Amino acid sequence: MQQRNQLVSNNLDLRNSVFSPETNLWTTNINFVSQQNALIVVKYLEKVKEKNLYIGAQYIKYSRNKYISFIEAFLTILRNSNDEIVGFRLEKNCSKIEIFGQISGWLAILMKECICLDFVSNFQIVRLLGSGSAANVYKVKSKIDNQDYAIKVFDKSLSQKDSTIQQSIKMEIRILRQLNHPNIIQYKGVFESNAQIILVQDLLEGGDLKTILGDDIVNEITAKQILRSILKGLNYMHNKGIFHRDIKKCNLMLRAQDNFNSVCLIDFGLAEKANDDNNYLFKYCGTPGCVAPEILRKQKYGLKVDIYSVGILGYQILIGKDPYQSGSTKETILKNFLGHIDFLNIPPISNNGLCFLKSLLYEDPVNRLSSKQALRHPFLYNEENQLIVRNYLDLNRSKAVSPKLKPLIFKNSRNSSPNGSPKILPNKVYFRAQASPLRKKEQLDKISNSENYGKLSQSQNFKNTFKKMNTK
Repeated sequence: MQQRNQLVSNNLDLRNSVFSPETNLWTTNINFVSQQNALIVVKYLEKVKEKNLYIGAQYIKYSRNKYISFIEAFLTILRNSNDEIVGFRLEKNCSKIEIFGQISGWLAILMKECICLDFVSNFQIVRLLGSGSAANVYKVKSKIDNQDYAIKVFDKSLSQKDSTIQQSIKMEIRILRQLNHPNIIQYKGVFESNAQIILVQDLLEGGDLKTILGDDIVNEITAKQILRSILKGLNYMHNKGIFHRDIKKCNLMLRAQDNFNSVCLIDFGLAEKANDDNNYLFKYCGTPGCVAPEILRKQKYGLKVDIYSVGILGYQILIGKDPYQSGSTKETILKNFLGHIDFLNIPPISNNGLCFLKSLLYEDPVNRLSSKQALRHPFLYNEENQLIVRNYLDLNRSKAVSPKLKPLIFKNSRNSSPNGSPKILPNKVYFRAQASPLRKKEQLDKISNSENYGKLSQSQNFKNTFKKMNTK
């Protein structure tokens, strides 16, 4: 632990920062909304003057039409000889300004938008909370407001070897800055040193669902609380066009112990803005057994991939097992790829609960519920409102279309011809890529019971396809 503390304390040479501010320190002509104001002392270009300044979400109003843009500026908190906070310094693109006075209320606003320096002067590490392949998580005590927080520490040497790691960290910060919801972990700021990047977040002390629930079945009242909390956070994100892409038990934590209404989404390392071009930093990513089939099939996908993962979670906690149980990761991915889930050999569950799970787990995302629709489903109503409803798609039977068959094509470098065109599997296996929601169960089972299922799992092309998947 002591060695890790010493690593965190390294100062930053701004020339080595992984963050490159795209704007200058000074700007004009903006829409400004003030949040706080104070009479302070400003030191700029070796001149010192007293001014009444106003701070907004991303700017400080300096004069009538002159503003300080602190978006991704480097922030240093200034202290006197008694270690008391007396001011702060902002630096960006070779410009620098120092501000002194009653600015304690300004620091939380600044930290959320700036790149903060000198972690050790402002936080004390309490203990290690967990370790992962990409980062370690610690509980810390803030010397700024005396509150407890969690920090996520990334080793910069790893990001220097793999540029996608660095891009992922920057994307995670960019996404978290946009989110403010009780069912989503709260971002407080980021510190950078020569050795590390440190994300500061609120401390969730209720534990994660994997530790709390294990593989146990929960009653429907608890399941509703869990699923409603997740969907509220997702609906907020989806309204901003952001998806998570890695929803699973260990990425869901309780804000308060034993309060399942306080479930929070955490770990936004695979989160990104959804777009129509299917152009993402990690296009093929997620956790095998929890990911939507359209991702594994390398089809275009959108926000509803998160809904499928919520459906998997709902199945796990209501049924008490994984829908894609298997003895190996390869077999899990294969079953997940095909997307066939058994709803027959399951423990008793209410009609509304079964309908709800099926509505989240449709293979075709067109027929899958959105987060907004899921929140209005009768299953999530209050316990006294136990309606038995028909499947949502029964109401649209006349709109059902015949399934379109597509050749199973894997578009990756390992399976490309010399001219770059994708190869088709030698036995030309076909699957229902846009299957009708009304097909009968015997049609669903046709693929998994056929000899092609075995050929697909043994195909060298299939084995190669999943080697590059970004999993956590």
